Amino acid sequence: MVSGLNITGSVYIKADNVTLENCKITSGGWAGVTIDSGVSGAVVQNCTIDGTGRAPDGTGNQGIMGSGTFIGNNIFNVENGIVPGSNSVIQGNYIHDLQAGGSPHYDGIQIDGGLSNIQISGNSIINQWGWTSAVMIDNDFGPVSNVTVTNNLLTGGAYTVYADSNLGTASITGVSFTNNHIGGAQYGDALIRGNNSVFSGNYTDGAQLASTLNTSANSGTTTTSPTTPPATPEVPAAPAIASWSPDTGKTGDGITDANQITLHGTAAAGSTVKVYDGSTQIGTATATSTGSWDYITKVLTDAKHTLTATATNSSGQTSVASAAVAVIVDTKAPAAPTIASDTVNSANQVVLSGTAEANSTIQPLSRMPSAPA
Repeated sequence: MVSGLNITGSVYIKADNVTLENCKITSGGWAGVTIDSGVSGAVVQNCTIDGTGRAPDGTGNQGIMGSGTFIGNNIFNVENGIVPGSNSVIQGNYIHDLQAGGSPHYDGIQIDGGLSNIQISGNSIINQWGWTSAVMIDNDFGPVSNVTVTNNLLTGGAYTVYADSNLGTASITGVSFTNNHIGGAQYGDALIRGNNSVFSGNYTDGAQLASTLNTSANSGTTTTSPTTPPATPEVPAAPAIASWSPDTGKTGDGITDANQITLHGTAAAGSTVKVYDGSTQIGTATATSTGSWDYITKVLTDAKHTLTATATNSSGQTSVASAAVAVIVDTKAPAAPTIASDTVNSANQVVLSGTAEANSTIQPLSRMPSAPA
């Protein structure tokens, strides 16, 4: 174990099972800490790594390079915070104030292919520039598989996170971005191109949360603990479709002769209610401060419509769907029924048999013959 040192220059880990902790490293080399290929069990934790803003050729450098477990480090003045190898755990690091000469492509964490089995969680990564990313995943140098990015605070870049298969021909599989706080990018939260990476359950409040971080963290002589992303906001309860109108004909049978109906319901106060017909969103409404909402549909076709709703709060959390409400729209008069046969039973009653529209109500009419002239 190497602990508590103030190091000027780069650190190279060339043996298995080395732990570097509570050190301050100031390095203008290609990387503050480099773990050699094939080394296992390396741990870098609670260290401050200052890249000085320049590599030996005047361009950019990295905070940490190689495979290992990287926990609670404060990394700044680098082009790329962490460039991991396969089988790495990156947890609770604070990567910020990226600086480099030349023409840098700033990435908080950079995964350029030929890698697998990387866990990225609980980090705060602030890219103050409007290009590249907080987390970059691409296939430039080979396939990428099994990378999880979860519960991080990620801001800045052109897109805050990338999973881009267009830089090479190899596959990107098993990549997921979940439950992260993201925001502040020049073009958008995520660019997922040419692969099926999962992007779900993320929140758009990253830039707001990043503004509360300690921006002077790189001025001290001891490690500043990274800011842990805040607790996940609560998902709103499912809304309810309480009633609809007009319910024409027999009340409660779910059939109407109107092709536009009004839904009345409840949801979390101030939430955005999205209304669906089957799997297709057909409109939105906003719940009042008391939680009520109304929505008038557009013209509906004559058919059975299965209506549900979800509620989305101001933090971007979306509820599960409401219970479904079935409405049958029937605006057309049925075709005339037919009488196929008539008989008289033993009670001297006329029994009529025939055909008509399914579920329609038949009203026999009696017409007396005219009296002879």
